[in-house]
Formats: sequence, C-alpha cells, structure tokens
Amino acid sequence: MKWVEKQFFSLLRAGLWDLDVDTSLFEEPIDWQTILEMGRKQTVLGVLADGIAKLPSESRPSKKDTQWLQSQIFKIRKSHLLLNQTLKEVTELLLDRGIRPVLLKGQGVARLYRYPEQRQCGDIDLYIGETLYTKACEVVSAYGEKSGKESESYQHYHFNRNGVTVELHKLATHSPDPFVNKYLQRLVKLYLVDGYAGYERHYDSTLLLPPAQFDACYLFYHLAKHFIYVGIGLRQVCDWILCLHTYADKVDKEQLLKDVRALGMLRLWEIFGCIAVDYLGLPQDGFPGYNALRRVQAKDVVAGILSVGNFGHHVLPEKGLRDKGKLYVFGKRMGWRIRIFRLNPYWVGRMSFFYYFKHKFKTTLLHRC
Repeated sequence: MKWVEKQFFSLLRAGLWDLDVDTSLFEEPIDWQTILEMGRKQTVLGVLADGIAKLPSESRPSKKDTQWLQSQIFKIRKSHLLLNQTLKEVTELLLDRGIRPVLLKGQGVARLYRYPEQRQCGDIDLYIGETLYTKACEVVSAYGEKSGKESESYQHYHFNRNGVTVELHKLATHSPDPFVNKYLQRLVKLYLVDGYAGYERHYDSTLLLPPAQFDACYLFYHLAKHFIYVGIGLRQVCDWILCLHTYADKVDKEQLLKDVRALGMLRLWEIFGCIAVDYLGLPQDGFPGYNALRRVQAKDVVAGILSVGNFGHHVLPEKGLRDKGKLYVFGKRMGWRIRIFRLNPYWVGRMSFFYYFKHKFKTTLLHRC
C-alpha cells in the first residue's frame, strides 16, 4: 500500500471510530491534496475531516486546503438538512393517506455515524410494497411544485423535490438472477412485510427503518451488486460495517451467514470482511465469518475501489458520457467485470450474465428500448 493510502486509512479509521491517529505516519511531508481528493472520490470527506481534526496542529492541512475542506463539509451538512426536511414532508404526506413507508439506506444509516450530518448523502429511498404502491405514486405525483421529472422503473417510481431525488420502492431490492431474486424476496417478505414488530425507528419519529437482521444482509447485497456493475466508494462499506457494529447484539450471526451463503455471496463477504477489519478498523470479533485467507483478494478490491470511486463515477463520469457511445460504455463496464471476475466467479458471472442478457444487451448493443 502506498504511504499516502496508509495516511488516508489512518485518518478514516480515526474519524469513523473516534480513535487516535497514528501520528508516526504524518512525520514526513504530507500530500494533502491527494488525501483530500481520495476522500472526495470515496464520498467520505465528513468522516475524514473528523480524523484530520485529531492531528496535532503542525501536521494539519494548509489554510487553503482547510478552507476548501470546510466549504465541502458545509455543503454536506446543508444537503443533510435538506434531505431530512424533504424526508419529513414526504413521510407526513404518505402517513396522512394511510401509507407507512420504510426508509431504506441513506438517512437511516446516517444516524449510525458519530456525526450523522457529516455523512455525504444521496437520495431518499422509501419502501412502500406492492399493495399500496400505486396509491403512493398517485399521492406524490400531486405533491408540491414540479421541480423535477417523475418516472418509473421496474423497481421504483422516482421524482425530484427541493432538488432531492425521492424513490418510492415497489420492491425493496431485486436481482437479475432469478434464483438469487427468489431468496431475496423471501427475505423481504419475512422482514419487511411479515416482520413489522422488528422495525427500528428513525430517531423518535413515526418513520420506520428495516429490522437490523435485514439491513445487515441487505446493505451488503446492495454494495456488492453495485461493486460488480460499476464499482463503489468506501462510504457504502462504512455504512454496512457501522450497521454490523451498532446492531451486533440484535443480529443473529449464524442466520446472517446462512443468508449470505444462500445468496451466493460468501466469498465476497469474506473479502469485504478483511477490508472492514484490516483497513477500516472494525473489531475482528465484530465481523461474522472473518477469513484472513482473503486478505490478498481484499488488497486487490481496495485498489479497485480507490481507482473507480463512488459508483464508478471516476471511470465512467456522467458528464460527456453520451458522447463516448454505448459500445464504449459497454466495453468499460465489461472490462471492470472481467477485472473482478476471479474474486467470486460464480456470483459475478451469474449476475453479469442475467443483467446484460436480460436487460442491457438489447439497449446497449442493439439500441432498442
């Protein structure tokens, strides 16, 4: 691992767990621009800033770099407040119509951080379920001023309000692999449909969060799926390990590993377990199924994550992507899958096959809808 990467992970661990920074790593000249850029690419600047604050003053960034970091943290906090306000508005609207949404990922996971307002946020995902899904879509379609576009996919209906993307989910999750998807939907039914009493609460509000047992598996499946398709940032990994740590006493670890095996993800689970423990500082006894034999593969995965950034945006940037052409995009994404194939050939191969040949093949290569 490069020296600057050791510095980066030391700061990230310090911010994540409220630990002291290994100051011996910061005795030589520090390339702060590279470290801060890594934090930006991985969408963990807020956590990184907490770690930087633990350094002695002589080791901290220059005034110029500090001002830049402070401006980014201000934007993250402002975005956090906006999402919470929009979440409150949409939730109250749905509750008034007899629809009780469940908050997936995002702001629900942010509460697990030491400073929730410094977790870089994205959109709002609300699980509605199939029964009230149509009614919920009708309710929000008439909500407020039209500040963005509304559209529907197989899994969810999404719209923009206050500059925030809100997704109403008919399906909490799904897989292009029909065999994996069958088991996923069993978990959704068990924990989100039938397991109402097991829900967590979003602070003291009436908004519900998924049961911890579901989230421990669901958050990993979500990051693993995105890792295969386009890559992920470290924020998604931090979300998942904070869930494992916070709810350690609530999660049945044997059942969790059984679910992971049934979904065909055990090898990836073990690889990311080494990342969680060896790079991000999760206590080893806090990770179910830790396998030190996966450390070499974990090193390769970390290198990939650092190179592609959050959701692969630094390999396939959205700006100007259409100008590259669909074959270019197809080639880039297939190149990524070939790179990671050996990590878990069975799962990566099956997921890629069903994804491309059931959904993307005709739209990417044949230019059909």
